[in-house]
Amino acid sequence: MNIRDRIAVMLSMTRTEITVVTGLLLFFLLGVIVNSSHSLQEARSHPEIEPIEQFTDAEVDSLLKEAALLETALDESGTDASHSRNQGTLSTKKTALSQKIVFSKATTDELATIPGISSVLAGRLIAFRESRKAKVEGFPDFLEVKGIGKKRMETLEQHLILE
Repeated sequence: MNIRDRIAVMLSMTRTEITVVTGLLLFFLLGVIVNSSHSLQEARSHPEIEPIEQFTDAEVDSLLKEAALLETALDESGTDASHSRNQGTLSTKKTALSQKIVFSKATTDELATIPGISSVLAGRLIAFRESRKAKVEGFPDFLEVKGIGKKRMETLEQHLILE
């Protein structure tokens, strides 16, 4: 008995079935080899692409909001666009980075300037503050507000002062 007959008896398959399965396995392996060689050739032909700078959702939201504010300011004032954009961007970044907002006295608009906090979420924070009668003991209390998770709580810790 040759090897194919032994395998056929061991697997309870006919000799024809063994031949077909062997052919399918060979074509599968050939396809894997061809596919991997094509992907290697493509990797060699394309130069290294520099990674693109990724922004978080909060950063994108704050940038879009800043752009909208600048557009409305430009429409109202009618001044030179490039000069106003540069001045507005610098002043907005300085105020956003250097000042913390006192939560017990904050308005909806002030809370909405925090990256990742929309006007709707700012309204929820104000309602939460009023329900607690301005007695928020710590930042983990903010987790009770719908829409605030651990990441937004960390953002609030960076931008708010609790008194």
